[in-house]
Amino acid sequence: MMSIISGSSAQRPGEPRLINVTADSAAGDPQVRALIQKVRTDADVFVFLAGGASKMPEENKRKLLELFDALAILARGTRLAVGDGGTQAGIMEAAGLARQASGYLFSLTGVAPANEIAPRGETAVDPHHSDVVAVDNRAWDASGGWWGSETATMYELFARLAEGRPSAAIVANGGSITLAEVDANIRAGRPMIVIAGSGRAADAVVSLLAGTDPVEGEVAELRVRAADLQLTRRPELVHIFTLADGSARGLARTLTDILRQKP
Repeated sequence: MMSIISGSSAQRPGEPRLINVTADSAAGDPQVRALIQKVRTDADVFVFLAGGASKMPEENKRKLLELFDALAILARGTRLAVGDGGTQAGIMEAAGLARQASGYLFSLTGVAPANEIAPRGETAVDPHHSDVVAVDNRAWDASGGWWGSETATMYELFARLAEGRPSAAIVANGGSITLAEVDANIRAGRPMIVIAGSGRAADAVVSLLAGTDPVEGEVAELRVRAADLQLTRRPELVHIFTLADGSARGLARTLTDILRQKP
């Protein structure tokens, strides 16, 4: 792996740069192009996060969020960049805290729907992110809210960031939007670490792969959706990491092994 980043000039807490884009023109936006160039200049490997930490027993939630210290561990030995949803919640907040703990060694780019995050919406962005891309998707049916309207733009951005470079995704918990993100990662041919025991969408994918019947209601519903999306069509891309027996160092080792493979 590459050597440690030195002299990081990334933005400090409370200063994530907000980039406003429309979904139909994001790829050509000058600020987005400059962001991609800057991140690719400073990073050799990429980790993208999908999911959350909702509807979990507190002990399981604590264990899950502690796993994301793996990002700080990884950043101390390689030039890393991370992408996620950018808000101050769940695994995204944990990623921000990992970035802080690393001494801001890695960039952390969030992509979120403009109508849900401040200043338009009520959801706070995480202060430890370096950049947050706020997506205005005017073609989206917002009758159920704006979450998910950013997903296509998010994965277009992630594809451009990681083009020709090693990348991996971590999937934890989450709902139907997370299943759409799993599908996007499969389409990209990107290896994924799915956290078994984190609940909801992640456990639905694990159940589908293992051919077991989930007992919890929402997991069962999400498993049906995962089957409809054919999320087992590339099983070689999926690496199962068990929450109960896992650790941040173990997750960092798994990430390192995956990222050493050729993209």
